[in-house]
Amino acid sequence: MKTTLHLITTTAAAVLALFCAVLAYQNATPVQLNFFFAKSIELPLGFVLVSAIALGLVLVPVLIPLLRQLVKPQQTNQPGRRSKTKA
Repeated sequence: MKTTLHLITTTAAAVLALFCAVLAYQNATPVQLNFFFAKSIELPLGFVLVSAIALGLVLVPVLIPLLRQLVKPQQTNQPGRRSKTKA
């Protein structure tokens, strides 16, 4: 079971890496990013796209548990209240 899971995970990571490599290769046009009033240096569009994908892959698994701790679900069985069950 673990071997199959590792194989699936490795295959998915390899496909994502290949996708990012092709994306970066096909989009070599230099672009300039604007941050409100500041402008960045010219970077290849592929680099900007791959960086955004990598940042999302790193931040989402970190932020989801933090957001779940901040927004805890309300408990359904509060003291003094009867729970609604079908008889």
